[in-house]
Amino acid sequence: MSEEYRFRSRNAVLVKDDVGKAKPTVYDLPPDGHAYGRCDPPDAEGAREITMHWASHVPRKKSGPECQDFRKLNRMAAKSGVANANDLKNWRTMNDVKLIPKGPAGCMPKVIPSDVIPSFAYGVKSRPSTPINSVIGNHYGTEQEELLHFHYKQQAEQNEMPNGKRIVKLTVASKKQMVTGRYNRQMMDCPPEPKEPFKLSKFKRVPAAIKPEDMGRSASAPNLMACA
Repeated sequence: MSEEYRFRSRNAVLVKDDVGKAKPTVYDLPPDGHAYGRCDPPDAEGAREITMHWASHVPRKKSGPECQDFRKLNRMAAKSGVANANDLKNWRTMNDVKLIPKGPAGCMPKVIPSDVIPSFAYGVKSRPSTPINSVIGNHYGTEQEELLHFHYKQQAEQNEMPNGKRIVKLTVASKKQMVTGRYNRQMMDCPPEPKEPFKLSKFKRVPAAIKPEDMGRSASAPNLMACA
């Protein structure tokens, strides 16, 4: 059975596929560029219209004196003996009770800033927007270069002065070392008075039981004499 006969037979069992390709179809299908599905009409509002347009909230109209007071009508209808919806409908056509607006309950509402100034904004003020023109134009970089050049020029002028003094900046470690050296020198020049060793008050007037003269020649005699 030749391949041409297999393809012309329009039999899904006889048609063979090639390596790396799909099996040829045996049905009458539209050309390759055909798009399947139902074409939806384009939406009138796209992403641009949704993101760039802000629809502000429109509050509902409050009930005014031209509206009927349904609670009072229902109570009056019940007192009149109305028992079903049809009788209530007919009874309302002959009786009309307007709604009386209620006064403010309690104390009067406080005046807030937005009542006086409609454009008043609440909240914490955010930081100003980034000056993108200065960033792209490298204005900040040019300003820093000029400031650095000025510092270098001022430093060069100070070094060229004949009687100019050179200021040496000290580190934290060198400052601590200088303070420690001054303190040690002061302690050597003016040593403090020796402090009396701590002793309980009840033992201060008690004499020693052994005197250095009574010990005779001893290896620890010089140390005892120095302590005495």
